[in-house]
Amino acid sequence: MQRIAGWWVAVWLGAAGAALLSSGTAAAGGGSGHLGGFGGAGYPLPADGYRLVEAELIDRRSGRVELRHQHFDERGVADRIATLGTLTLRRTGAWQSSIGVGTYGAEETDAAGFINLHSRALLREVDRDGYGLGIAGGVHYNVNDERRDDHYLVIPLTVEWGRRTTLHANIGGIHYRQADETAGLWALALDWQLARRWEVLFQFSSDTLSESKVHGVTGLRYTVLDELVQIDVGYGRELTSGGGDQYHFGLQFDAIRF
Repeated sequence: MQRIAGWWVAVWLGAAGAALLSSGTAAAGGGSGHLGGFGGAGYPLPADGYRLVEAELIDRRSGRVELRHQHFDERGVADRIATLGTLTLRRTGAWQSSIGVGTYGAEETDAAGFINLHSRALLREVDRDGYGLGIAGGVHYNVNDERRDDHYLVIPLTVEWGRRTTLHANIGGIHYRQADETAGLWALALDWQLARRWEVLFQFSSDTLSESKVHGVTGLRYTVLDELVQIDVGYGRELTSGGGDQYHFGLQFDAIRF
């Protein structure tokens, strides 16, 4: 069973890489038509305010559930909202897989549905090697018009700096199928332990390098029940393009042991 699951992860990562290579190397320009940002769960999608993949995995033989909601306060146009539910599973290997289901759209119109599949594998782990290094890939599927939208491949790096600070970095690429454009990805983040149960998060990222658009987000995370439950609140916006404000709320809990 474990060999089959490992083969499934390899197929997803290979498919994401092949899609990126076959789609060309032109950097994405304005109006790419993609739905949202690069999510902390590893998705190019709305609802997740954090656009970075961490080089960390959940506990072995466990599952994690994430629920997220995001409000986009646009200027001059109708506000948008997005919701997302994600299930992540890991067996005994240095990899995990996720499936996410969500909706996205303007408040006064019917929301569009989407599905995301994501896999992440680590070559180095923080607890064992002192730093985390891996590879992650996935695909976004638009339910309403039955087509794949965006697929991506990224290399995440995580380093612990002292007792309270963790640094993260990403580099990779993403293909926007609707616009038939490929862009580079980068992201930098800092997690700072403010108190025993409180953590402050800062992040900067971009997926349109040709226009130098940078997205920033800051958040506050509260952990309860021996780190089994985390509550996130955050604020983000496009720093270089004068975009609207983004407010997000997240809840994640480790609910499965097997």
